[in-house]
Amino acid sequence: MPPLRRRLDRARSAPTPYPNGWLSRRHRRSKTRRADGDEVLPADVLTEIIARASSGAADVARFSSTCRRWGFAVATHAAAICRSLPPPTRYQRHLTLGFFHQENEDVRAFHRRRRPCDSAQPSFVPTASASHLLGTLSLGSHLLGGLFEHARPVASRNGRLVLELRREERAQGLTLSVYNPMTGEVSVLPALSGEGCPGYYACAILTGDDLDASTPLGFFRVLLVYNRRSFTAMRIFSSDVGSWRPEGRMPGAKMDAGKLRRLGPAVVVRGVAYWPMHRAALGVRLDGALTDVCFVPYNNHYFPDYRLLGVTPDGNLSFVFALFTRRLIVTVESLKPSSASEWEFRELIKLPEVPTSPSTAFKLRWFNEKSGTVLFTTREGGEATSGAFMLNLATRSLEKLASGVECHGWRNFCGYEMDRAAHLASVARC
Repeated sequence: MPPLRRRLDRARSAPTPYPNGWLSRRHRRSKTRRADGDEVLPADVLTEIIARASSGAADVARFSSTCRRWGFAVATHAAAICRSLPPPTRYQRHLTLGFFHQENEDVRAFHRRRRPCDSAQPSFVPTASASHLLGTLSLGSHLLGGLFEHARPVASRNGRLVLELRREERAQGLTLSVYNPMTGEVSVLPALSGEGCPGYYACAILTGDDLDASTPLGFFRVLLVYNRRSFTAMRIFSSDVGSWRPEGRMPGAKMDAGKLRRLGPAVVVRGVAYWPMHRAALGVRLDGALTDVCFVPYNNHYFPDYRLLGVTPDGNLSFVFALFTRRLIVTVESLKPSSASEWEFRELIKLPEVPTSPSTAFKLRWFNEKSGTVLFTTREGGEATSGAFMLNLATRSLEKLASGVECHGWRNFCGYEMDRAAHLASVARC
């Protein structure tokens, strides 16, 4: 009996698997223990058994609920287990946690008259389910020595957030950081300074899930698109080599500066990053030459505030746009798999609960690719009828995330969804 007490004492003092991320809140709540009873199998062997015996995330979740030791194995090896699972064939709506933003600020002045250190603090607005699962959430600057003080969110995908770190003057160069709020992992990229420093730029991030080739755990690539004096340039950072590739030149004429500033958030389909432009989507493939660029024309153009690019559950590019009649209507078209330019109607969703009028200010903000949720803001009338909303395409349900006319003026808006590994770790019983 005394030896058993000693085993439990050691287990009770075991560290949480993610000490600095939002997942640490989840596991502190459950009083993490390393094992229940004797440790018959090593953790790596147990993880291999769970991975081989699971046909999907639901099976892994059931294994993790068996006992605390199995839950701990899933929580600490979730990324490796996810690699063995088949890709999902439908939206995983529980992945969306909310969005990051900054208070009203003209982002076009970021590289001009205003100093970056004068920008507002980044904030996070959670969904109701995220608050229930993880409690109060923030960017966590206090845990990282103020690294993200006045940082600017510029991109987000697959559980990772890209931030531009503050700088007193532009001469200090451009420094980006890739942060996983769920695990607390932070990567600060080498600064781009001098002639290598871009002005205004569009940014996209890809992870190992986006590429067919085998990549190390935690792998990511960051892509920048920006203008030089006579051409549009592109540059890539790869985490596996830890450096920026040489600058590449985009084929064709230089992109208009106004169009570059109005590029919406990027989505990624089969290793190609797409940005919505006025008449077509700009696509850049990252697993080949930098000059591998394509344009996919739309059926309809619409204003930048009324359109977004998205991804269908089966992994095809989609086009989301909003219409106003007596009510708000959101329509989704998808690109035919066998075509590079032919779109087909997918669905039409009416939202009578969102008040609209000829004076309504409206903006589609973000598409969360894995969960199939659309984020948008409106300004109509007073505080009660204005705010930030989330539309779930799978269930056609609408959730109001924030109220107030100021929501429509929020800048540097980035939706956030955790990756599948973080989700497995969040539901694991440990």
